[in-house]
Amino acid sequence: MSDTTPAPALPETVEVLVVGGGQAGLGMGYRLREAGIPFVIVDDRERIGDVWRARWRSLVLFTPRRFAALPGRPLPRSTSFYPSKDEIADYLERYAEAHALPVITGARVTAVRHEGGEFVTETSRGVVRARAVVIATGPFQYPRVPRIGAELAASVAQLHSSAYRSPDDLPAGRTAVVGGGNSAAQLAVELAATREVTMVAPAPPWFIPERILGISVYWPLKLLGILGSPAESRISRYIHSRGDGILGTEAKRAVRAGRLALRTSRVVDAEGESLVLADGSRLEVDAVLWATGFRTHYPFVQVDGALTEHGAPVHDEGVSPVAGLYWIGLPWQSRLDSSILHGIAADSRDLLAALRAHLGRPARSTSARLDG
Repeated sequence: MSDTTPAPALPETVEVLVVGGGQAGLGMGYRLREAGIPFVIVDDRERIGDVWRARWRSLVLFTPRRFAALPGRPLPRSTSFYPSKDEIADYLERYAEAHALPVITGARVTAVRHEGGEFVTETSRGVVRARAVVIATGPFQYPRVPRIGAELAASVAQLHSSAYRSPDDLPAGRTAVVGGGNSAAQLAVELAATREVTMVAPAPPWFIPERILGISVYWPLKLLGILGSPAESRISRYIHSRGDGILGTEAKRAVRAGRLALRTSRVVDAEGESLVLADGSRLEVDAVLWATGFRTHYPFVQVDGALTEHGAPVHDEGVSPVAGLYWIGLPWQSRLDSSILHGIAADSRDLLAALRAHLGRPARSTSARLDG
């Protein structure tokens, strides 16, 4: 929704409420619009796509343009082969406009409750009742910062990757980037251009080449059926067991060239200006960038049986045991690619079938599409 278009008012009742207006929520909205099911999407940001705009300036997706689109609308051909964060943000905004998705921005959800067979959702813009609720906020809302960071001297600058925007956010000097995923690798390479950087990964990084025989690695993964393989398949379980793969070998080349140091061990303690590693060694630092991911936390979901004792969603491929409650945008939700934009097409299509069954709405014979 553009800056000049006023957001719709929050209705008192709606058939389906989607919580979260990022890529997962918009993809679900597309399916609901296509099916003719009344719905509304609420999001706590002021503008669609802001969740991407707020990330670090140099961020680019590790998935090519073809695999970063939502159902029903490809990214413009003018988009970079590996889209930037701002290109994705603008694409999401245009996507919502193109499909006339009813997104209410600036509506922070504080509670979702199950009362009398319906869901009552409290937001900063009012209360709405719905027959079904889809939680599409994703798992990346609450940064995980190790408690041992409190043991570092006050002179050591510390920042989580979610708060990082550019190298200027950290002082020059010995910098540790703690983490073993794509974000850690991208940020370590960026910081290494201006300072001494050590990437501290808990296990040897799994570097995946961007191209095989000159084509994007995603194409053979798709053509061989691996990209969309079920989360419980043998290949998916193997890939899951390997941990986060790092697409591209830029960090690997930087390590080989001596521009970036790599330590393979876990940070288990801290003292003064030192990180203490599990292998018994120490790393002297002036700054630490924690690329340590996020913790699972959904304090607004106040529905019995919806969460585990540790606060994680209870679901079977996005379908909660609580009738009428659904999840989308979770890593490994149902397929290997559930954690990237490409997987939203299939996951939203499957959830639509479950929603229809719950709402007592027969499938439309004319709604079958070839858009994924």
